[in-house]
Amino acid sequence: MHYAEGTSFDETKQTSTDLAVPGSALLDGRATSPAMQSPPLSPVRDVVPASSKSMVIRSKPRNQTRNRSGKSQSVVQDFVDVLRHSSTPPPRKVSKQKTSKVPQRLGRAELGPHAHEERMPDWLRKQLEKGARVTTATRIGRDGRLIQIENIANECRDIIPVLAQLCDQDPTVSRVYLCHPAVTHVAKMHREGGFCGYRNIQMLVSYIRDARSEGYRHFSGRLPSVIRLQDMIENAWEMGFNAISRIETGGIRGTRKYIGTPEAQALLQSLDIGCRAEAFNERKDLPVQHQLLQAVEQYFLDGHPNMNGRVCQTSQPPMYFQHPGHSLTIVGLEVRKNGSRVLLVFDPMFKASDGIRRLLGVQFRASAPDKLLKAYRRGEEMLRKYSTFEILKLTARVPETP
Repeated sequence: MHYAEGTSFDETKQTSTDLAVPGSALLDGRATSPAMQSPPLSPVRDVVPASSKSMVIRSKPRNQTRNRSGKSQSVVQDFVDVLRHSSTPPPRKVSKQKTSKVPQRLGRAELGPHAHEERMPDWLRKQLEKGARVTTATRIGRDGRLIQIENIANECRDIIPVLAQLCDQDPTVSRVYLCHPAVTHVAKMHREGGFCGYRNIQMLVSYIRDARSEGYRHFSGRLPSVIRLQDMIENAWEMGFNAISRIETGGIRGTRKYIGTPEAQALLQSLDIGCRAEAFNERKDLPVQHQLLQAVEQYFLDGHPNMNGRVCQTSQPPMYFQHPGHSLTIVGLEVRKNGSRVLLVFDPMFKASDGIRRLLGVQFRASAPDKLLKAYRRGEEMLRKYSTFEILKLTARVPETP
């Protein structure tokens, strides 16, 4: 969706070596979360919700001098008008610009290097339609019967219970909140380019499908492909959901143009799946990263306020998370013993490492849990690089955690 999505940077190469922990010991049995404990509620300042059909969220990239027009319907839209895809973090202070009432076409700074293409290469379209390599394995089910398990190369299920055990074994963690375990980590495929926005939508869909949340009947079988998601977004625009994005992008069907929060929101709303977008901007009284972390912590507390134990497994859905340059999926939040907070995310830039895959579905003791958690953590030091953030939350009543 942004600069990071359009590069050839391979985060897997940077993390896989660190993630393998040979000293981990595996024990038989399913992964279980420790007992839960109720933490004190921390006050959260209000941010601006956005749930109307006409909402458009963007933010202004650094060093971008182009005069944007036609974006200012509210204070929030002015602040986030170009969040779409900057090549570098935005400036800490955004200067006011003159705007008109006519929406204008976005360029490479927002839509990426293929902002004006009409059609992606045929080989890429075929790859996206086909999807990642699929293999099957035969295992013994809980009832003793043989069952066939389908494994998709760029997808990994059941990571949330692994993160719960790793956080519980990390002595620097005071408390951790985790989303509903029915969310799949979806990574980009080789050479696909800047489709991170679609991969994060797929992660939300994996939760909706597997947790049988609101709208799950729209998503039976495998996750919708990038090409299918493009069709669904275009249909949402035709229905009037964030339709201004069609003018700004010139249409996305069959192209490699970056997408962002407005497109994810439009798709969900067109299917009558409740969602709400929130934007965070710099304030004098509270840095933007603290606003975000407080809001995320409160989100998990609101789902299950009476939690016991160090690990708080909630039934809250994952969240679509956008910052200038990239998008991710928030699956949890750590509170460290030094008082700092850290987001836990699924990043479509890399696949689950072999070190994580070896721990799926079992109880274990890791010799270096911090190394395995490194790829999933986004702390205050990283977040303070940016002056704008967005999150997109599902608002339907959540099912109980199995």
